[in-house]
Amino acid sequence: MFTKNPFLFFLCICILSLTQLCVGVTKPNVLFISVDDLRPELGCYGNSKIVSPGIDRLASKGTLFKNAYCQVPVCGASRASLMTGLYPTAKRFLSYHTKADTEVRAIYDLPGWFKENGYTTISNGKIYHQANDFKKSWDVINHPGTFRRYLLPENKSLPNPQQPPFEKADVSDDAYPDGETALAVIKNLEQAKETGRPFFIAAGFSKPHLPFNAPSKYWDLYEADSFELPDNYYIPEGAPREAIHNWGELRGQYGMIPQKGPVSDAMALQLIHGYYASVSYADAMIARVLNALDRLEMWDNTIVVLWGDHGWQLGEHSLWCKHALFKTSLNAPLIISAPNFNGSQKTESLVEFVDIYPTLCELAGLELPTHLQGQSMRPLMQTPELEFKSAIFSRYHSGEAIKTDQYSYAEWGSGSRMFYDHALDPDENVNRVNDPKYSAIVREIKGLLVSHREKVRKADQAYAAYVANSPMVLENSAPKWNRTSFNQKNATVGKAYSSYINFRVTDLDEDGLTYAKISGPAWLQMTNDQFGRLQGTPASEDVGINEFRVSVTDGYNPPVEAIMRVVVE
Repeated sequence: MFTKNPFLFFLCICILSLTQLCVGVTKPNVLFISVDDLRPELGCYGNSKIVSPGIDRLASKGTLFKNAYCQVPVCGASRASLMTGLYPTAKRFLSYHTKADTEVRAIYDLPGWFKENGYTTISNGKIYHQANDFKKSWDVINHPGTFRRYLLPENKSLPNPQQPPFEKADVSDDAYPDGETALAVIKNLEQAKETGRPFFIAAGFSKPHLPFNAPSKYWDLYEADSFELPDNYYIPEGAPREAIHNWGELRGQYGMIPQKGPVSDAMALQLIHGYYASVSYADAMIARVLNALDRLEMWDNTIVVLWGDHGWQLGEHSLWCKHALFKTSLNAPLIISAPNFNGSQKTESLVEFVDIYPTLCELAGLELPTHLQGQSMRPLMQTPELEFKSAIFSRYHSGEAIKTDQYSYAEWGSGSRMFYDHALDPDENVNRVNDPKYSAIVREIKGLLVSHREKVRKADQAYAAYVANSPMVLENSAPKWNRTSFNQKNATVGKAYSSYINFRVTDLDEDGLTYAKISGPAWLQMTNDQFGRLQGTPASEDVGINEFRVSVTDGYNPPVEAIMRVVVE
């Protein structure tokens, strides 16, 4: 029953507001969607050919970031940087097999911080490259299987290097892993709705990662003869050799691909067709998840973020796969929808993936951890035309790259460089680094890169000092040696010796461990501190019992030492 008395209406509002303050405002859920190898090849990004209604619909409900760039153009390192909120460096987040919890210590990663703040955290599919990375941050980890699942008997029977780089199979959506991931995420959403507790639900879809395996109906969305090779199916003019790679993720990993030289035009077009089919398949699985939000009436209390972990070359610059410092490898999709923000928004402001962690914290009303090195994009969701950053930064191995509004610049440890003017050359086809016209701009932009390195160095020093004085992650037990004194296998004078000690340690928390040789004869050295590998060649003067002191640490607790003996014969 409604009242016409203004005073009574005002009193009701006051009582309702007071009640909300007493019981606390419900925390929003977070649906965290990652899509492996997804470039901004989507309808909402202006590609009218591709069929992507699910992601396009999400863009209609949120803010699309046109110029979002990853920190590292390879999955393991890119995800580690995004999930920790830390920039990569020359010593951190370098490759596809990066394991974040072994490279950074005593911080909360993104799901860990939400878990610390009362969220139930669930990982589905591929979120980190390694499923057990920051394992303690998740209440549940659900990984439905390999991204390399083949269903046709003729493909399943082949050895891995001979299997084709794509598969068209007349099967249901749920026959491939992404269908299983979608079903699991929908169950998580139903659980969140039923319990009323805040959930952080991660949905990691593996396609369009190679191999491009998808149900037939997604291949049939496209006419095979409708595809064309890219206009810049060649190495850019003046590009340094460091900028070009041998697309090892494709070559040598799959059949039908030559070991040297380009693929045939027919194969190139099949690969492009397969990529499009895989995108449409992943999009359909995402649409199923979004439809569940409709059915469960959860949009009003759910933050949804979708990101591709990096770009991907489809023949541009003569390249396939990622692993490059061109825009095609670094620019990736990013869309965020949140309650009380407008939909169908697009911003051209520069953003980078280290900005995702602080953004989700602010949108959820959580305090920001002190170690974060990115900025919250919340202001851009309020004012999309706002200028957010003057430059963003990426790196891959010894190469570092910077992108400004108009220019991109990259340099390698070898001294090689490349520079592109996106106003004249948006596809980066002519390296203008040695053009006198741009010499002043190149110096200026290089200066920004040098300044960035220094800022990250200082931020890392501050983070390291904080870790030393006040560890963020508590209740972690130290690793234990199975025996504090043990004998390794014998060594022989003049012969190379190698052995491992990691099997002699138990760690209940399953942290990434680091091993060290503390003391002992110089002939034996620790050559791999993550696996505890010791190598060396003993001389005649080393004959007899050699005693060493070794240690292991999880990064949270003080190193634990043991005595190791090696008999040299």
